[in-house]
Amino acid sequence: MKEGEINYTRETFLHPWNLSFLTIGAGAALALSTIGGPVGDTLFQSVLTAIIAFELLILGYMPRHKRFRNLIRAKYAAIAAKPPSQREMYRQLNRVNQRRYIRLKDLEKELQANYRKFSFASQGILESHTGKIEGLMTSCLKLMFQQERYTSFGQHKREQELTTAIAAVELELENASEPIRNIKLRRLRVLEQRRERFKQTQEQLEMIEAQVATIEDVVKYIHEQSLTLNNPEEITYQLDLLLSEVEETEASVSQIESVFGPEESENDWEAPALQSRSRT
Repeated sequence: MKEGEINYTRETFLHPWNLSFLTIGAGAALALSTIGGPVGDTLFQSVLTAIIAFELLILGYMPRHKRFRNLIRAKYAAIAAKPPSQREMYRQLNRVNQRRYIRLKDLEKELQANYRKFSFASQGILESHTGKIEGLMTSCLKLMFQQERYTSFGQHKREQELTTAIAAVELELENASEPIRNIKLRRLRVLEQRRERFKQTQEQLEMIEAQVATIEDVVKYIHEQSLTLNNPEEITYQLDLLLSEVEETEASVSQIESVFGPEESENDWEAPALQSRSRT
């Protein structure tokens, strides 16, 4: 969540300490109201007034307190850094990939049911196959999720933004003074490098699609073989090979993460030059 989207007043009101204070205060006021008579009414109104006054003081002070704001920002940063659950990843897939994943899950269930029909002596190697297939399904979902994320967000939106930013900086360079020109040239080089990396992600996105298709083919093959359990050693080899390939793909995909960092602000690049000019 961005800084401007955080409502610090709301965060103050919903903070557990504040809610505990309101609960205890309201309970005390209600308890005093049971005394009855003018004394009870006076105590109830006094306590209630004090609670309201103190609450307004808290709501006015805490949202501006630097340490409190840092704690709230850290909380949302931790939430953003938390990896999504499998359910959350599935919900963010497009309908095509959702159907692909559901078909694979159905094949996995049928495969497990077929395996249970074989003798007890075969269950050891079959359990190994089942565990590896579950790992493949998890990796498949992660790859689909990353593919969806990069395709819908990065490849279209950010690359266009970079192209627009490059054109704007090139235009500004024509009339820029020497101190500002050096800053803009440095920013231009960084923008061009980032755009080049975006172009390289297209190849990696194609690699993700190829890896997902391979997982589909292998799961279908193992499902077909699960009816008769012919050549289990071949199945073990195929699973081990595919798991190794998937690990390499996931490692390659993780390298794309750095491309999707926050866009540098032009003010961030120009600030040092402006400060230098103001001191002269």
